[in-house]
Amino acid sequence: MNNKAVQHTLNIFKQVYRNLPPLVDESMRREMKEKIEEITEDGELTLEELENFMIFYGKQIWPFVQAFEDIYHVYHEKLSEKIFLAKASKGIVKKYHTIKETGVKFLDIFRGSLHNFFSHEERVELMDLLISLKQDIRKHAAQAVLTHEKGRYEEKVEKYGIMVNDINRVIQDLHKFANEADDNDLSLDVRGKVRAIEYSLAFLGPKISYHEILNLPEYYIGKKQEKKMRRMI
Repeated sequence: MNNKAVQHTLNIFKQVYRNLPPLVDESMRREMKEKIEEITEDGELTLEELENFMIFYGKQIWPFVQAFEDIYHVYHEKLSEKIFLAKASKGIVKKYHTIKETGVKFLDIFRGSLHNFFSHEERVELMDLLISLKQDIRKHAAQAVLTHEKGRYEEKVEKYGIMVNDINRVIQDLHKFANEADDNDLSLDVRGKVRAIEYSLAFLGPKISYHEILNLPEYYIGKKQEKKMRRMI
């Protein structure tokens, strides 16, 4: 596969598959695995075709990913500092406590805002620590959603499932709007926004607010009327 954009996108697809959260149906896991293997062997696949596959699967797993992310963040806040202090070297722990007395928070380390306080060697250790810490917290969260957090996790999956259904309806409405629009620029604008929404569901682009998505049909109806009024002036 010589196309760098296709290879990069395929790597994202593989990463999404590797990080599938608990309770995603086994048939879906198997189907994604087989599709990735098929795509890897197919040297003729276009970027758009690959993105469309990812969008299809992204919509199926999005509720699980979002639900797990919610649980993960809870455990991140609860356990991250504790795990960090248990794993870090004495020098980093001592320096961290000194910095903490100035009022900074542990999460500032993740943002990189405290790196100037550490030597190059300590920053290398910190990077490894933070990667390891994320993996540890993910394991804790994964275990939790299979045991005592399972009920809450399933409720969240259901909630996000309803949301993705709402988003799909908006996508359908916007496609219909774009097809019926007599203004080519407006039609292109709508189709571009639809693609951005699909990218967000497929983990190919930034997140878009659920409420922003729900308001898009009304927004574009208003934009259409505004353009019509301008032409009449």
